[in-house]
Amino acid sequence: MIEPDDFGMNWEETLASVSHASRSRLHGAFWQQWHRALDDRDPEFRSIGTDDDPSDTTATRVFDGDGSVPIGCRIQYPDEPPRAIVILLHGYEEPPLLAESIDRAHVAPGVAVVAMRVRGYAGSRARVGNLKAGELGWITSGLAEPVEHGASLTEWVLSHAVADLLLCVRAARALLGRELPVYIRGESFGGGLATIAAARSCAMACKHPEQLIDRVVIGLPTFGDWRWRLERVHPNSLGAGGEVKRFLLASGEAAEGIRNLLDLFDAALHAEHVSCPALFKVAIKDEIVPAPTQSAIYNGVGTPPGLKGRFVTQYGHFDGGLTDLRRHAMFERISRDFLDPEKQPMDVLAEWEDVMTTGVRRPEEIS
Repeated sequence: MIEPDDFGMNWEETLASVSHASRSRLHGAFWQQWHRALDDRDPEFRSIGTDDDPSDTTATRVFDGDGSVPIGCRIQYPDEPPRAIVILLHGYEEPPLLAESIDRAHVAPGVAVVAMRVRGYAGSRARVGNLKAGELGWITSGLAEPVEHGASLTEWVLSHAVADLLLCVRAARALLGRELPVYIRGESFGGGLATIAAARSCAMACKHPEQLIDRVVIGLPTFGDWRWRLERVHPNSLGAGGEVKRFLLASGEAAEGIRNLLDLFDAALHAEHVSCPALFKVAIKDEIVPAPTQSAIYNGVGTPPGLKGRFVTQYGHFDGGLTDLRRHAMFERISRDFLDPEKQPMDVLAEWEDVMTTGVRRPEEIS
């Protein structure tokens, strides 16, 4: 078995990784204007219409995302009045149908589920097209336009996708109950989106309580430590990192401006603003989303100790055998408990503490 690149680090160094990235000088001005652009938005779910994207037939609702792009979703109501809302995100490659995403999710009783399709994917292609069909993939759409002096926003699709997620939070509360807590569950691509959105949510919670994110469960998050990652990723690598690397190589003199835009959306830099209870899964070895960048995001999260947990797997985007698959399955069980509104996050982390780093069964399960 050829294992993923360890980037010259042992497991201790990987888990201890921190970002050495610096904030762009435009960071404050850009994000203030970015938030102002969403100030007056009051999105609501509506039934699928003839002008919406029919490519995921299991989508049942849409809301108007950033730029009024229709964002497809599917909602599953609990058997009882909802006590919380979980928004499910998906990975970078072609995701399963929205109905399949909900079927695979493990949620506690009384939790309403909103499976959201990121713009440019099946179910959210109206007005933007299939953004996965391009030669350099979804991640490079709109990336060519630099941000100057913080005076303008960007048409980069990642900026729109983060805004869509916060608008989805608002729409979910408008439909299901404004007093309900909202949790986000995202893996890889979805985990990177969730990290940045949670940071912006926490940073603006006083002004926009309707978009507050109350808990997050994030697995193998991407979009972290861009500059470190792009120095090491091979141009032929799979995933968003390889696509961005190829895009930069083709951009010539514009490449540095693009790197500055990437800095504005570095999840490891945003992580300090995440203050809600947070459960993360990070790998020791992963090269699709380099394992050190996953840990750099987790280690930067500003959530207080006791409300922040790290679950470790040997491998990330790699089939490392049965034992590691059991670790990933265990993370799903912990995630269900962590996103149960009847349980306190601190209690859940304490209950599972003995298996957060190794093991496939809790001590009481061993006969």
